[in-house]
Amino acid sequence: SFHPNVGLVGWMNPELDRLPLELYSAIVCNVVGTAGYIAIMKYFDPVVVSMVMLMEPIVASFMGAAVGVSSLPGWITWAGDAVVVLGSAMVISSGAKKTESIDATDALHNFEREVDSIRGSTSTKTSLTLKSSLLS
Repeated sequence: SFHPNVGLVGWMNPELDRLPLELYSAIVCNVVGTAGYIAIMKYFDPVVVSMVMLMEPIVASFMGAAVGVSSLPGWITWAGDAVVVLGSAMVISSGAKKTESIDATDALHNFEREVDSIRGSTSTKTSLTLKSSLLS
């Protein structure tokens, strides 16, 4: 029903006192939260950030129960939480096995030397061409 307090779609009733709450919720929770996750990816591995995002609803349900605004979830939610935690553990463990650390410092220095030598030989050829064209 469309009852504003107990209806399934009561939130869709156009009431001016709810519009600021909806806008605040949409802007703060979605835009700022997502921007925070994107910004933190500079400092943490993307797998860690995605695991934190997956665990957020689980932690939020416990926080709600701890402060007394909601009850602990039912067994279906517990089963879903267990699947999420198990899947997250599988992703983390498979990523840890496949991760290989490579020191690319030597390759980078060799590349810089090659670029410098190419630049040096190009400028030498250009100056020789210019000198020969001026002399003739």
